[in-house]
Amino acid sequence: MPKLSVIVSFDVTEPHLQHCLDSLAAQTVALDDVEVLLVPVRHDRDLGAADSVQPPDGDAFEGDNGDSDDLPPGDDGEAAEADAEDSESTVEARDEGLATARAAADGGDLNGAPVTLVAEPVAEHAEARSTGAARTTGEYLLFIEGCDALVGYSLAHLSAALDESGSDLATGNVYRFNELGARQSAAHRKPYSKRRTGVDVRVTAGLLADRVVGNKLWRRSFWAGLPDLGLGDADARLAAARTMIAARTIDVLPAPVLLVRDRESSEALHEIEPMTRRLGAIARIAAGLSGADRMVWDSMALRGDVRQVLLRLDDADDAARERFLDLANAYLDTVGTRLLDGLTVLHRLNHHLVRKRRIEPLLEAITFQKSVELKKAPLVRRGLHYYIRYPFFEDPAAGVPRDVYRLGTELRLRLKTERVEWRDGRLVIGGRVGVRSLRAGRRWQQQVFAFAVNTDTGKRVPVSAKVRRAAEYRLPDVPGAARHDFGGFELTIDPAKLRLAGRWRETEWKLELVVVNRGLVRRRLLANPVAGPPERPPYVEVADDVWVRPSWSADGHLSLAVAPTRARVTGHRMDASGADTALEITGTAAGAATGLRLDRSGGTAALTYPLEVEDARFTARVPVDDLLANAFNEGSGALRQEQWRASLVGADGATAPLVLPDDITLASHAVGDGHHEVVVQRTSTGHLRLRAGWAHPVVRSAEWSGRDLVLAGVYAGASEMSLLFKARGRDESHPVPLERDGDHFRAVFSPAAIPTLSGPLPLAAGSYQLWARVRAERGDADVRAELDAVFVRSLPLAMETPERTFTFTDSGSDVPVLKVGGDLRPEEQGIFAQRRLREETYPALRGEEVLPQILFDSYTGRQFSDSPHSIYAELRSRSGVWSDYPMKWLVRDGQVTLPDDLTRVRYNGRDFYEALARSQYLVTNSRQPGWFARRPDQTVIQTWHGSMLKRIGFDIENIRGKSRDYHDKLAWETRQWDYLVSPSPWATERLRSAFRFEGEILETGYPRNDIFFAQGRDALAERTRERLGLPAGKKVVLYAPTWRDDKYYTRGKHKLDLHLDLRRMYEALGDDHVLLVRRHPRVVDSVPIVGKDFVYDVSLYPEIMELFLITDVLVTDYSSMMFDFANTGRPMLFFTYDIEGYRDNLRGFYFDFEETAPGPLLLTSDDVIGALRGIDDVAEGYKAKYKAFTDQFCPLDDGKAAARVVDRVFGRE
Repeated sequence: MPKLSVIVSFDVTEPHLQHCLDSLAAQTVALDDVEVLLVPVRHDRDLGAADSVQPPDGDAFEGDNGDSDDLPPGDDGEAAEADAEDSESTVEARDEGLATARAAADGGDLNGAPVTLVAEPVAEHAEARSTGAARTTGEYLLFIEGCDALVGYSLAHLSAALDESGSDLATGNVYRFNELGARQSAAHRKPYSKRRTGVDVRVTAGLLADRVVGNKLWRRSFWAGLPDLGLGDADARLAAARTMIAARTIDVLPAPVLLVRDRESSEALHEIEPMTRRLGAIARIAAGLSGADRMVWDSMALRGDVRQVLLRLDDADDAARERFLDLANAYLDTVGTRLLDGLTVLHRLNHHLVRKRRIEPLLEAITFQKSVELKKAPLVRRGLHYYIRYPFFEDPAAGVPRDVYRLGTELRLRLKTERVEWRDGRLVIGGRVGVRSLRAGRRWQQQVFAFAVNTDTGKRVPVSAKVRRAAEYRLPDVPGAARHDFGGFELTIDPAKLRLAGRWRETEWKLELVVVNRGLVRRRLLANPVAGPPERPPYVEVADDVWVRPSWSADGHLSLAVAPTRARVTGHRMDASGADTALEITGTAAGAATGLRLDRSGGTAALTYPLEVEDARFTARVPVDDLLANAFNEGSGALRQEQWRASLVGADGATAPLVLPDDITLASHAVGDGHHEVVVQRTSTGHLRLRAGWAHPVVRSAEWSGRDLVLAGVYAGASEMSLLFKARGRDESHPVPLERDGDHFRAVFSPAAIPTLSGPLPLAAGSYQLWARVRAERGDADVRAELDAVFVRSLPLAMETPERTFTFTDSGSDVPVLKVGGDLRPEEQGIFAQRRLREETYPALRGEEVLPQILFDSYTGRQFSDSPHSIYAELRSRSGVWSDYPMKWLVRDGQVTLPDDLTRVRYNGRDFYEALARSQYLVTNSRQPGWFARRPDQTVIQTWHGSMLKRIGFDIENIRGKSRDYHDKLAWETRQWDYLVSPSPWATERLRSAFRFEGEILETGYPRNDIFFAQGRDALAERTRERLGLPAGKKVVLYAPTWRDDKYYTRGKHKLDLHLDLRRMYEALGDDHVLLVRRHPRVVDSVPIVGKDFVYDVSLYPEIMELFLITDVLVTDYSSMMFDFANTGRPMLFFTYDIEGYRDNLRGFYFDFEETAPGPLLLTSDDVIGALRGIDDVAEGYKAKYKAFTDQFCPLDDGKAAARVVDRVFGRE
């Protein structure tokens, strides 16, 4: 009987099944002890998410003032396959999916694991799991969907945990992946921060945020005893949570074991049937539970699953809303009052309105929860208690009791540790701490006490703590910060206090802060180090061979390890004298030792080697081939485990970490094929660590030479290598010019002047990690650069310019990072500073005289482009006063290059407020701040930024992510406009309606389209091609999609939702086409470059109209640029893979797009490729529609729109 049974359920149309099977064949476990069963799932259904990993919220008081668990739709969810009935594409996909399964089954095994295919497809993945469990025999069960993949060590790692613990199931971390690479699943980051054995979810309820099935290994005896919940794929998230509650104990492994492929979510929980099914399932499961099980279920459901349905009520019809109230109230009738009262304010408010069946106030509360208002809600004090001003607080008409808004445990501490250093033999720790939203503006409002807590005995020892004045929590702690308070703290620990019973003993201490703020008492272990030196606190010898070694534990707490040195390294060398090349390590041990143990990072593998012992001295040999064979690298480098912790194993099995004294030299040895190395490293706690795998560059020195960052270091590999800085939090990279001399390199980087298509620009604010791109036989690989262990102590190194500060520092002990500050001055940064500028500075500046100047703005400071640019150029082309009239341009974070005759205005800087207050003219294509009020002698020209396919303004039925007073603010803003520019008679009617604008609409055509009729357009087109470096003779395709409202990192920073298969396009079209890709200004990701001279990222090209001049075919989706490009008469293709959801759920359209579009609407990459291959036929087929489209939307475009605007607004002089 095999030990492990793996059940692979796959949709019969699944195109990625082979990738899943390959991951099974690559498992490190003995595959002759594994059986694989393939269970096909029919493709004749339309179901909701099967393996959703979007978590419920916890009790934590998230955000500034309330819960913030409303994740963007689809952020971490899964999706069912779309219906495709009997279409040709489905037949092809069916053949692909089943052919893959049949080939695997016909082959008989996967590297020794027998493979069996179930003949008849089942209805759902849930049924496939039941079928698979019944038809297999292994002691352990793993279920995986065919679109996902296991990590190479998954089965070995999970089964070893169950073997050792006896738990009912073991569960591991999850990474998500797509064509761009792999990344940590947001829902799994916190629950899987550290290893835990024998966890009870009744105690550790946060684990219920994990609703994935494929990352779990189940003991068959436990699985067989689970009740049949009767739940299908659409409610698999509930089934996953229920099974975890049923488990007696669970092993939690922080190493990733599953790669989940990104899939779109399609749950329609606002409709009656799915809503009834989901809430009914929640109630049925609850009814079968009691005691602690019922408590944890109800808590999870109310915070997560019920609220998930509630937040969709704004999309629901009246009948669905009534059904929700019926079902939710029936469930709440069964929930204990104590649990309901213990929920956070937001949940209590929701449930109060549900209980009272107040649907209109509930809808208003839902809008509030989805908007920026949530984090801005203020605290108020009434008597001895604090309340939060959520909707209907102290509103007599609403009748919501004040106690619903009372804050309790939500008022939690926020803490960051900014210094950990030794001074005069004492450990000094500094940082900032405070109760959320209760700033200590006065000294008496906050006191701080601290204790060293022994983890072995529980003994608490008071340590010195003092409050200090510091910058406001969110601001850099510099003297010039906008506001200071008494939120700073400093602890001083005398090492003598870390003794037990007056003696030095091997033990561990943690530090607890006790903060008293206005009578509230809050406690928290010292945690949350800021990046840089605080992450690598130094260690010291406090007595004869007794050391205190501070470090940060897996759960982020500062740990003070007190211990003598029981095992130390005295030397190391590479020994090639034997049959195998080996790293020889010598040292001394205080007690009897039998072996050297190496544990791979993540705890996913261990190697043990015998010792040669003579007295207290030992020698160990570690074969290089062992280290290289066990180096792990998957997920395009995101899952790389190459480091090994070293310890000695005693006769009793206990381990002692190996100390690497500071006087022992570190070393790097090139091995194998020249691409790899074995490195002897010292951890931040002074212990031995080995790294074996790809050769990494090591930075040994850095300095600022003027505005240039000069890096020098070594690289032991023989591979071709280049350096690059990659942005954290978005897909963006910048090459670093490099010179190599043998193993040494020197690199010079100029972060204040990065070459771009818009000219030299400074790096945008953020953090950039240094990486190496290594050329290998199988393609390029990115490996992280490292910092020399000695050099890192000299960091950080800062360079200041008048615009911003650049700081080269470290993150995570040895990771080189360049931190780039924004262009706001310290006194302009932060919420308080902006409020002061808005409420004090701006009103005062409005009292001063209006200046004869024009402020231009394109896309809120993101570009030098569009109709404002055309109006600027028209004014400058005229003689007289306008040729040298003072003009300014709004620039966000310095990311726009301007001509010399324009003055830069920093977005949100003091000059921004002054320009809005005092400029005679304002020309913009974007929204204006809600606090802007036009003065009588100011003139505002709103050009807007496109004709409208998508609904805008008051015409959007369901405003997502906006504040409840969005329409009131919009009405105020439009009253500040003097003129609104319209491109056509058709647009005039929509603009008037969308903005309810009562002023003068200038029906002139769009000034930005004048370029298509300019006399020098052909010469300009040629210069544009040269500027981009496009190869001659190739057809130019421009792909320019709009942004997706629901695909974003943070508000205002959207993801590149790229659905075109660039690799397939390159293979099909690369010989005679080039593809220009331009992301929307809201999108922050870079474009992946595929092939040679094929994909060009033109997102930073300043003026898209110039790109239109060289474009042979435009591929877009719902972008308004279709109306502009129609002036060229060249073909357009519309890649509308998500048209139903975009049209019906996100924005809505002004006209029947399918009927009116001047080109075909395409759903897949292959459709786009086919249309481009036959573009002449496509153009001919849409000739009539194209003309009708141009006649309707572009009748005024004649090259004179800017002149007409200028004549009307500025005069003819």
